[in-house]
Amino acid sequence: MKRIDYFDKFSGTLLGVAIGDTLGKPFEGMLREQIQSKVKNFQEFVMKNKKLFNTYTDDTQLTIHTARALIEGSGFNIDDFVRAYVNWLDDPPIGPGYGCLTAIKKLKYGISWKEAASNSGGNGTAMRVSPIGLFYSNEPEELKRTAYQSSLITHSHPAATASAIVIARAIAYLIDKNPQDGFSIDEFFNIIIDSISDSQEPIWVEFISILRKVRENIGTPINSGLIKFSQIGVRSPFFIEEYLGKAFVHPYAISTVACAIFIFVNKLNSFEDCIYELASAGGDSDTVGAIGGSLAGAYFGMKNIPIELVDLLKNKKFILNIAENLYLKFKERNLTH
Repeated sequence: MKRIDYFDKFSGTLLGVAIGDTLGKPFEGMLREQIQSKVKNFQEFVMKNKKLFNTYTDDTQLTIHTARALIEGSGFNIDDFVRAYVNWLDDPPIGPGYGCLTAIKKLKYGISWKEAASNSGGNGTAMRVSPIGLFYSNEPEELKRTAYQSSLITHSHPAATASAIVIARAIAYLIDKNPQDGFSIDEFFNIIIDSISDSQEPIWVEFISILRKVRENIGTPINSGLIKFSQIGVRSPFFIEEYLGKAFVHPYAISTVACAIFIFVNKLNSFEDCIYELASAGGDSDTVGAIGGSLAGAYFGMKNIPIELVDLLKNKKFILNIAENLYLKFKERNLTH
């Protein structure tokens, strides 16, 4: 078995977030069918319209701040995380979600994180959690605790905490896999389901049944699966009636994560194929791209990401520098543990 190049996987993960986010941003708020009628060949469209893809959003910004907090504290320290997220307000935020923005503004004004968090079930924690999955990839219990705690800083809702744990655990699993060898889909689902199986919290239990449904639908056409999962778990008054029977991914954490995982496990042939499907999912396309991109990047690694997609990125050298520093902290931790 070929030895895993972890530096390549760390770099691939952070690049995957930024690329998925950048490619999905221009299509945010559009139905998948509208995107598909406009874009016949995604690769060609990107290369001909590079100016459209000139920035990532808050998904990548907060992923970078999460990584920086881990680097700063050589692991999870809540004060470092609060400081890092408050610093995001100076970036300034690009297309921020309501849950993250309101909670972090409260943190800035000295309100304790225990009181600042919004009771939002939005996808703002799953989109930024990949550095935790990387850093704690050899420590499943610490990974789970940190993904959970880092979520609570801005989102106290169980859908947000569970989604962050699932994505972090998926990242940890995927960085140990070689795309030439593949991996067991059943094992992958068993591991991510197991990561949230020790709670009777009703929304976590519901999420487990949703992940099982995603597993059962592997091989279903992407459009059909997205219609099925776009608003799964969403309740009134947040369910969008006009998009019933349409592919329009809801920003509810469980719906977004279900769609990102569904696309990823159905598009394991190449990073490029996977990222184009993610970015054209419809609805909250930048966040589906960021979350699914973190999975694809963790699996395929940087060496399997086409250079023209890396070159598209704003601040690519900065992102790669963050990935390297995070990897060095990971290496240091694993030498001493």
